[in-house]
Amino acid sequence: SFGTFAVGELHNPLQGFDRAIEYTGDEVSIRYPSRLGAMTLDASRIAQNNNLVFEAGQINFCVDVCKNITVSAREDEEVVVSAHSPRPSLATHAAKLMQQALKLTNGFNIDIQDEVDLRHTGLGSSGSTIAGVAAAINEIYGRPIDDLKLARYTTHNYGEEIKNDPDRLMVVQSIGGSAMCGLVEGGIIIVSGKAVPIFSRNLDASTAVTIGVPEDYVPLDAQAMMEAELANMDGFTNAGNEHAGKISYRLVHEVLPGLVTDDLKPCKDLIFDYRWNMGSIASCSFVYPRMVDIAESLRDLKNDSKIDIIAPSSVGPAFFALSQDPDYVSGRFSELGMKIYNT
Repeated sequence: SFGTFAVGELHNPLQGFDRAIEYTGDEVSIRYPSRLGAMTLDASRIAQNNNLVFEAGQINFCVDVCKNITVSAREDEEVVVSAHSPRPSLATHAAKLMQQALKLTNGFNIDIQDEVDLRHTGLGSSGSTIAGVAAAINEIYGRPIDDLKLARYTTHNYGEEIKNDPDRLMVVQSIGGSAMCGLVEGGIIIVSGKAVPIFSRNLDASTAVTIGVPEDYVPLDAQAMMEAELANMDGFTNAGNEHAGKISYRLVHEVLPGLVTDDLKPCKDLIFDYRWNMGSIASCSFVYPRMVDIAESLRDLKNDSKIDIIAPSSVGPAFFALSQDPDYVSGRFSELGMKIYNT
């Protein structure tokens, strides 16, 4: 159930779309943000592939690490991605998904420029590439597809590129955060198992985001990463089976009331307990084994009032912190051999 599929292959058609398509512009340029995946709500669900629908749920933070995406329509049906654009197979996949959704007979020229290239570090760069290209194409036609429908459509037809195989993608779990962070307003977005945002809220714009990526990390391609994850899948399954009920209870009775009243501490505590005390970091360490040591060196930050949120992002190895003191966080991360990105 975790194999490969052809670029442009449709697994889950767009539902409930019947609007007329009107061409509104020759070219559209957008900036599409990144997501930090703080935690999943039921880790066991990432092991269950229901035709590319993974019902794990997720707490996400939307951050200003953006892709600049420019798309223009062509008279023929070809999809042409500029030579310097990263992830051309993902951009092509997104365009072909939109051709099918909108029943288009034309193709596209696509140009993508990453403001910061942080692929396969846990920032959802693949998901933001697919969703960002789809969003830009949707803009050309006057946004006929509702934002939430578009986010779910790209989430449930998601794959990642394979080294030396530009025509196929690898099945990789997408829970929806990467798409939602560009199409749903909110600094924090909590996504349910059905890839539906159940809570979103803007956060204080002065909040600094500090991201640390280990200097010696060498990313694998999606196929090698997925093979390593499958070999360690029991950790995710066991964590979900043991802790999902408690996580859901704390989400409803502690985290959401806190967020509504501008108190991030219950959210911080749940994320930290999940990551540090429920086995999540150990399960994710297949990506980069030193994650465990880095995490232990940051354990004191749970009760550090300078830190609003601390966690790895997705399966890592990037760690991130939300705070009002990015210099302090940068110093702590740098001491552990991490390259720093502030936003």
